[in-house]
Amino acid sequence: MAGLNAPSGTRLGAALLAGAALLPRPASAADAGCPPPRGGALAEVGAELCRALHPLPAGTLAVGSSATSDAALSPPDQLERRVTRVVAGALGVEAAPDLAPLGRARALASDRGSLLHVGLELRQGKLRVTAELYPVARGFWDRVRVPNPEPRRRAFTEVTIDAELRAFLPAVPLVAKRIDRAAAEEPLPLAVACGDTDADGAQEIVLVGRHRIRVGRIRKERFTALRTLAWADLSPLSRTPLRQPLGSAWIATNGDTDIGISDRLDAIRLSATPGAPLKLGRRVPWPAGGCSPLTGLAIRAEIGPCIVGDPAPLAAGFSGEVDALAGSTHVTRRGDKTVVRAARLANQGVVVLRDATGRQARLDGAGAQLAIADLDDDGEPELISTVDTLEPSADALLVHTWRDDGTLQQRLRVPVPSGVHAIATCAREDTASIKPIVVATANAVWVLR
Repeated sequence: MAGLNAPSGTRLGAALLAGAALLPRPASAADAGCPPPRGGALAEVGAELCRALHPLPAGTLAVGSSATSDAALSPPDQLERRVTRVVAGALGVEAAPDLAPLGRARALASDRGSLLHVGLELRQGKLRVTAELYPVARGFWDRVRVPNPEPRRRAFTEVTIDAELRAFLPAVPLVAKRIDRAAAEEPLPLAVACGDTDADGAQEIVLVGRHRIRVGRIRKERFTALRTLAWADLSPLSRTPLRQPLGSAWIATNGDTDIGISDRLDAIRLSATPGAPLKLGRRVPWPAGGCSPLTGLAIRAEIGPCIVGDPAPLAAGFSGEVDALAGSTHVTRRGDKTVVRAARLANQGVVVLRDATGRQARLDGAGAQLAIADLDDDGEPELISTVDTLEPSADALLVHTWRDDGTLQQRLRVPVPSGVHAIATCAREDTASIKPIVVATANAVWVLR
């Protein structure tokens, strides 16, 4: 199996060009007129292009063009129009109601002085948006001298598909079309995470054991470590290690990786940039942000910042003790962004789900391994869990969709006879498949696609 190579965040970046030359821009030059995005991928597109291009000349007309796509867009032309309106709105200019290639777009903007031409490309689960600012010749002799002027500025951004964008694409069937198995030489994995840990645009798997942490990729049916860290060099051993250790790991969009296990006195944060790991105290991280303290045989469910300076975590409200936790940032069909979290009540086999809007659901008979993700980007998140069993041969991966009406519907069951030790999900790799699910089992890693 090839390595995981999809980007892990919604934003890969933007470039500002004049002709063919890359021009540096102070961060504050455009940001003052660009409010931060408050939503999903489309809001991020508008914010990124605003930061790269703001301010535009007064009277600029934004004109979109037809997209190139590896999947059929439905209804036709609606995504292009939507993106053009978002970009125009972020930059404070007017958007033309019709799409047009560059030549016709110049004619549409002939009385404006400036044209912002917006292009889209949708491939492998990512949307790339390019915006080019052209001068428009108003006089006859100007058009004769320079009939097709080069763009004065150009910017681009790339985002991964979310539920708001999925509305313009064919639905993804919630099935595991392929399962890749790789030897991992980790007899007792305690946690696993998937994401871009070094900001190179490719995803890595972080495999956490009792004695070491390995960051790597799957190549030729083996988990190949790119980086290995010994727990003995990171944190002292707990005075009361548990027979069944607890652990959690999470990779943030900036590449920072938080890891905590009950065998160690300190959780740690590995930075995407070189430097010594930060110690977070005796706690475990929540995917989607925040940490909870370890207390004896369980985790105290109150969620707080992992270190001073971290933002306050969303979707708190858990209480008591839990022995498994999960979370993800979730985008609805309308483009609203929220946080969904799940926790298993300690030794009860009951999982409680909550989101930042106050919704709550409950799943009985769940095992102690959890993950949350919108696997098919339909706006309804999935809870990924295991069977509440002590027999590895009876274990399985279970996928339940948390429906808008509040119910949990089982959608997928995959037997894992070696037993599931930890679960994580990766960013989307292509347009037509579910987000990959990483399963850490004894001495192996499975990836379901």
